[in-house]
Amino acid sequence: MPTDPPRLESRPEIEAEVAAMRGNGRHIAPVSWQGAPAWLKLAVAEPPAWRYQIQGAVARLLGLSALQPVRPRGGTAGIGNEAARLDALAAAGAHVPQVLARGADWLLISGIGRTTLESLLRHASGEARLAHWRTGAAYIHGVHAAGQYLGQPFARNLVWSPEGGLGAIDFEDDPLAVMRRDEAQMRDWIPYFFSTAVYFETDMATLCAEIEAALANETPRVRDGVARLMRRTAWVAIARRLPRALRRRDVVKTACYGELARQCRGRAGRA
Repeated sequence: MPTDPPRLESRPEIEAEVAAMRGNGRHIAPVSWQGAPAWLKLAVAEPPAWRYQIQGAVARLLGLSALQPVRPRGGTAGIGNEAARLDALAAAGAHVPQVLARGADWLLISGIGRTTLESLLRHASGEARLAHWRTGAAYIHGVHAAGQYLGQPFARNLVWSPEGGLGAIDFEDDPLAVMRRDEAQMRDWIPYFFSTAVYFETDMATLCAEIEAALANETPRVRDGVARLMRRTAWVAIARRLPRALRRRDVVKTACYGELARQCRGRAGRA
């Protein structure tokens, strides 16, 4: 039976909960902060550099600088990075969690909802599903129009609430550490397409038209950059040829994204 989240009213109570989370091996947990939903996040170790170095070398070899992997910062640097990104996005008018309190190795942020865009897409169909997709696309464009970027706008990281509308979570890395701002904005669209294409598997043509309409609102540099990234990653559609036994969820998403990129490329060629 689920238990109510810890009710926190003061900084000493936050520190006590941080100690309890460390003891239980947790790094993120829902809590109640002075009567309102919130999340308590603890610093985690920085992941090994070698895997990001290899991925970065491949991205550069393919001429895809906007798809360079961004290594999340660990420890106090990681907590500081997330707080800074949240503050910058909030100042630009984006709907993101508010930083409520911060320690050297923890961050308390407001809750912005529990329903992810991924869940909305999964349980909708037809025009309702398209409407949800457009809401996500409009959110990303709004962030870009304000001169900002997201970093990880997968559908699972876009969260809906009736009171606040759509918002974004997960800012443990900063793409500007390895790329330009316009490249970070180009990059934002790829995880969004990757994580949503699977819900339009039987109607890729419609999704291509929606993508074309969404990107029409971007700057020419970002629009052209996204088209280039999709052209150069369409080859991942080969994943659909894998044996059925290997078609796990991530493989299916990869195959659907590749097919989407292939069809959108063909659509652009006919335009």
